[in-house]
Amino acid sequence: MEPWSVSQLRELAALSGSAAMAFSFRSAQSLALLDLTRDQSMAVKMEDVGSLNAKGQLAYALGKLLGGPVVDACGGAKSLVAILVMLSGSFAAMARCQAAGAKLLGSFATARFATAAVWTSCAVALRSSFSQHGLAQALSLGQVAMRLGASFGSMLGGLLLSRLGSWRRLLMAYAGLGTATGLLLFLRLSMQASHDPTGPVDLSTKLDTSAKAALGRTLAIAARTPRLWLLFASTTMITPTFDFVALLPQFLNDVYKMNDVKIGSLAAAFPLSAPPAILLAGAMLPKVSPSGKAASLLVAQSASAMAFFLLSKQPAPELLMPALVTISGGSAPALSCVPPDWIMRWGGPRAGLFAGLHDVPGNLLAMWIYSKVPQLLRRGGWTLVLRLYGVQVALGALCLALFQAIEAAEPTRDSPFAA
Repeated sequence: MEPWSVSQLRELAALSGSAAMAFSFRSAQSLALLDLTRDQSMAVKMEDVGSLNAKGQLAYALGKLLGGPVVDACGGAKSLVAILVMLSGSFAAMARCQAAGAKLLGSFATARFATAAVWTSCAVALRSSFSQHGLAQALSLGQVAMRLGASFGSMLGGLLLSRLGSWRRLLMAYAGLGTATGLLLFLRLSMQASHDPTGPVDLSTKLDTSAKAALGRTLAIAARTPRLWLLFASTTMITPTFDFVALLPQFLNDVYKMNDVKIGSLAAAFPLSAPPAILLAGAMLPKVSPSGKAASLLVAQSASAMAFFLLSKQPAPELLMPALVTISGGSAPALSCVPPDWIMRWGGPRAGLFAGLHDVPGNLLAMWIYSKVPQLLRRGGWTLVLRLYGVQVALGALCLALFQAIEAAEPTRDSPFAA
């Protein structure tokens, strides 16, 4: 790999840092939602929380579905600025809600919708600054930054909630942070434009005429690609694992009766264990054979599934941290080290579209789980919920192993959509 220039390093830092800040909103929103249920003036019950999470997940899936084409058209960096503006505005609106209703649902869903396009925006922006040989590592570092952002949101959110003592003040504080981050990124883009009027080459606009005119043809090609279906199936099963962080505060509160600071710390450990796993996998997997790569990821995901089954037995508090680390660390490489690089290579100028689309089924599944959590809790408690997550991870591991077997036999080198 060619060494990166100073400007590329600055670009990576700016984009990854902004994406991390944007993604941290999701963790902070989960903590705010937990405290909202304690606010008697809001009269929000657990059933209302399940409905909010389910509808918020639908908004997240719609953001994935619609965000990809928009990012392809507008560019990744500009889209990231718009996302930070939407997140800050929705948090400020949510903080001013006086009761459960359309306003609360609208602001909650808007935040989820905006968060959905964070990774797509970051990935497409990185494609414009890094060559094919350096892109895979840049994407891995971008994924690491987002996972750190999720941990940052849990830690800072828990701290702010304990200090400010109100979910409303937590949301307003976060709105201020998001506004500042968006403004800094906007100023950076303005400075780049003034120094280089042509700007970086936007690979997202290099669509051939037929692909640009016929989205149907693009989707038809995708439908005839078995390995894309396998990758979609794997992602569908694994994606809800990381959405579990939205339920984790409630689980820790219900089962272990923890305070907000302790809940924030443990919730932060869940996404915080993903970056080291992604970096380790990114460094080691290219050095092993295709069969060794498939076996390594299969073992890691199996450990993640077993950790879910361990949590379902409600272990002693000292076992919570190892279990959460294993769940996140075991599943993260399967999402961060295989799909992004392959989709960028195979999708080519349609990468934004497929980067968004491939997450949609998983987010719809997570939405279904959110809507069923109150019923599952009544039927079998958290044991039933956690076992469901464990089964999903196991199925996702099998789909990914089959994808890697096909890819090893016939590697993907070119995009069918390239001009």
